[in-house]
Amino acid sequence: MSRSHLALLFSLGLLAGASGRAADTDDAKQLQALVAKAADQFEKLFGERDAKGLAALFTTKAEYVTSQGTVFHGRDAIQAEYTASFAQNNPGKLAVNINSIRPIAEGVIVEEGVSVFTPADGGAIERTSYSAMHVKQSDGTWLLASIRELDDEQASPHERLKDLAWMIGEWREEVDGTSINTKWDWSKDGNYLVSEFTVKQARDRGWHGTHRIGWDAERKQFRSWIFESSGGTGDGSWSADDAGWTVSMNTVNVMGVRSSSLLHYQPDGKDAIVVTQSQRVRAGVNLPGSEHRVVRQPPVPTVDAAPAKAAR
Repeated sequence: MSRSHLALLFSLGLLAGASGRAADTDDAKQLQALVAKAADQFEKLFGERDAKGLAALFTTKAEYVTSQGTVFHGRDAIQAEYTASFAQNNPGKLAVNINSIRPIAEGVIVEEGVSVFTPADGGAIERTSYSAMHVKQSDGTWLLASIRELDDEQASPHERLKDLAWMIGEWREEVDGTSINTKWDWSKDGNYLVSEFTVKQARDRGWHGTHRIGWDAERKQFRSWIFESSGGTGDGSWSADDAGWTVSMNTVNVMGVRSSSLLHYQPDGKDAIVVTQSQRVRAGVNLPGSEHRVVRQPPVPTVDAAPAKAAR
């Protein structure tokens, strides 16, 4: 269950469950007031993670369709979706930008807008466009009859990259007599994560290079670009999983020899990462996999300058 589901589900209560009895001739201002009141009610229930209370904002036969085409039909199914979402996703702040509210028939309103989810842990902000239909009940209240996710709104590259911001800092790893020191930080424009790394091998052999990670809007995933001082290059595609991140990496050295591997990064506490390499191939030859640990380096302590001696 993705965060985009949570971001969308916030918007479901905009008019649903509002207790005000608006007249059939409600003008725009009255509808706006009704929306504001319903939004406050929804935020309270969402903050309490009250799946049952949120589900009560829907008609018994309401329908919710995700952007992937998954359909949740009926109040019970929607409540189960809320329950699962709260169990699997971290808390965060939800907000809605309403683009339009249109009465299309007596007692029927269509609402369109963008819901925004900002994770409390500082992760990437997610935006989801939606279209919702609200139906006035016989007692004068409004309940949600249907909701449909549309295409996701474009989050900025910086917001998306917050999912990888844990990399910022200095890291060190030791692999078979080779030491690798890496320093990650934001690019000046904030749209990339950039590192400089130094590789030292036995007999003083070594090299350095840069690694840049950005958001590929076409593929809708993070991409890596590596440039080594020797002239070698590499690129990779990132994907998240339950345990961490998997990177499909391809490289070409200065001699034109191609290599590929599947890297998996799994957090080991806050200051270490277990890196596993598998499916390693170099020049068409299969190589054994490996596993090693990367450790965050503590900041260098600052030393206050000794006070100057008084002149005699």
